[in-house]
Amino acid sequence: MSTVVDGQSYVIGYVSSPHPHGPLHVKTLDALPEIEAVRFCGIEGEDIESIAAETAKTKSTTACLQDLLAHDDLDALMVCVRNDLCPAVLEAAVDAGLPVLFEKPGAIRAADLRQVADRARTSGITLGAMYQNRGNPIMAAVRDARQKGALGSVMAVEARMVSSQVRYRDPSHWLFGKKTAGSGILSWLACHYIDLLCYLMDDRIAEVTAITATQNSEAIEVEDTACLAFRFAGGALGTLNAGYHLSGSQSGYTGAAYDTFVALRGTDGHVRIPLSSGSGYSLFSIAPGWASGGMQEHRYEPAQSPAYGGVTGEEFVEAFLAAARMGSPAPATVEDAVHVLDVIEAALESSKTGRLVKVKASGVGRS
Repeated sequence: MSTVVDGQSYVIGYVSSPHPHGPLHVKTLDALPEIEAVRFCGIEGEDIESIAAETAKTKSTTACLQDLLAHDDLDALMVCVRNDLCPAVLEAAVDAGLPVLFEKPGAIRAADLRQVADRARTSGITLGAMYQNRGNPIMAAVRDARQKGALGSVMAVEARMVSSQVRYRDPSHWLFGKKTAGSGILSWLACHYIDLLCYLMDDRIAEVTAITATQNSEAIEVEDTACLAFRFAGGALGTLNAGYHLSGSQSGYTGAAYDTFVALRGTDGHVRIPLSSGSGYSLFSIAPGWASGGMQEHRYEPAQSPAYGGVTGEEFVEAFLAAARMGSPAPATVEDAVHVLDVIEAALESSKTGRLVKVKASGVGRS
């Protein structure tokens, strides 16, 4: 479990609307000893009293965002709201001078989140997205191996994010409405893997071709199936398959079933990460300094924690808090989140037009 570092402590403002991850983030705030107190704000019908009752650190509750922002003891905000609501909350936080860690994707349109990013950059405010898979020690090890040359020049990457069918997830939920969610499987789950591949490659996706569809029988407004092929700015190719496809799952969001996988393949080696079937990865390399290892199998036994994402989730939030206090970039920046939305929009346009679509340049370099 985490311990307070250098006596640092924080008062956090927590803003939520009804959201599958709302109570889960409170578990993280409750688990972190450096978080001294939490001020809660519920909007758009959130039962904020029930949310706040999940921790003994509750200092206040309100249904008004401006009332929350008026408190002068806040160090940062955590924001877990519906996709269409997020940009306005982030703008208000930036105007109040507060750093924010927000639930992905952060908006339903890249242009809206880009405006927030520009505003934060001008004001010197740290904004971070909850792409906490970046904090997984497996991903850190794979990225480090690639950076040190174990794979040579990466030729192609592959990712799969398949989860429970729509019928187990309440088809009437706002996640399946265009005006509230923007898109479907791409913005709710596949977004994690778009960001993760960019992180592992230290690169941005430059162009995308895709086919998306709504294959489940439920009447929803967004895609539930997506097949993407893309090219990174550095030349590597990639594929991503995503969908609400698994039958026999538990109902709800905390017990969902998953079939997930990531691979990187280069001129001198390859990596396989079977995320849903184990806690580890395999690496093979013929690169100088790596060849003697042959096929390496690396296993991890993560420590237990009630936090969202376990100890990885704790450490990701801690890294954000440290960055916020220093005024440095978050572990996953708002610009990273903008890029993910740009890729999603390019994929949806490609599916609609049948064309290869160039991704809007982020203007902030590589991930």
